Amino acid sequence: MKDYHNYTLEDFLLDDQFRAWIAGQDHAGDEIWNEIAIHYPEKVALMYQAREIILSLIASNSGLSAPELENEVNRIMQTTGKKEIVAKSRPLFPIKWFSAAASVIIFTAIGWKITSDINQPQSVKAYSQYVSRIDEPLLEIVNETNVSKQVKLPDGSVVKLTPSSRISYAETFVRNHKREVYLTGEAFFDVEKDVKNPFFVYANGLLTRVVGTSFLIRAIDADVEVLVRSGRVTVVPIRDIAHQEKKNTELLLTPNQQALFSAKDNLISKSIVETPVEITKPESEPDFVFDNRPIGEVFSILEKAYGIPIIYDEAVMRHCFLRVALSNESFFSKLDIVCKTVGASYQVRDGQIIISGEGCE
Repeated sequence: MKDYHNYTLEDFLLDDQFRAWIAGQDHAGDEIWNEIAIHYPEKVALMYQAREIILSLIASNSGLSAPELENEVNRIMQTTGKKEIVAKSRPLFPIKWFSAAASVIIFTAIGWKITSDINQPQSVKAYSQYVSRIDEPLLEIVNETNVSKQVKLPDGSVVKLTPSSRISYAETFVRNHKREVYLTGEAFFDVEKDVKNPFFVYANGLLTRVVGTSFLIRAIDADVEVLVRSGRVTVVPIRDIAHQEKKNTELLLTPNQQALFSAKDNLISKSIVETPVEITKPESEPDFVFDNRPIGEVFSILEKAYGIPIIYDEAVMRHCFLRVALSNESFFSKLDIVCKTVGASYQVRDGQIIISGEGCE
């Protein structure tokens, strides 16, 4: 792919392929320019501007000479508050290019609303907005390979960036007692502990805050997932941060818990990861082999081993005892066996396990 890092508005206007695509003459360019928009989100605004100018010329001007067309471009640039284009020795647009029928192209003069196929995922749009607001130089890492890419941040934290994902952060990484990273795609973070400078990740409308921990963020589509492996993480919709006194939507996540955020609805929920892993080995019954142990002790051992709260009625379950080996079972398989043995059931609710049952006689 051609390098578009240094592309200017004028470069897009002078690009024959870009003009043909906007004019509807190159449908094969859909995939090419969509890919460019994804790989160079910082250039999307320029693409919008170039499109506005091109479509305006198509709709209102035809049969003009090359100098007249160039003057028209400069006039439009001035009315939109952009700097004038420097004249080139070659014609700005070949006259024959304007033979495309304007009737097949939809154009709106209000803003830069896109009706062509620059269809960015929501997470990429959000990412572009975040980085455009930073008033100092940013470093951007893009994984263009087919395997995960390991990135070491200035503070020693490590990010494993999945294919087609990207992160940005300020060259001065620690600013105002914050370490801030902007993400689109999926990445696993192993954050160095620094209580004085907490670590923030911005991803598609969700802010994740940690001190030192390991967690996964998946911000590929309209929703965002945060899965915690170790430590403690707080997540909050960015839209709600300014209104925390009125609406407390911040969630605390602990190991083996996850949050699902809907950017469209600005709603966030907490649950348990699909496959919980042991975070510590139990001092008693490290192999999960129980010989006539009270059910309360069994639940306590599971809770400590996986860090997942297990809620049950101690009075109802006080006569239940368990004799079973659960060494090779997953967390949810362990729960299934335990509950089936004592005639109970469980539900996952708000990142906790809720046990229901009538007890044992």
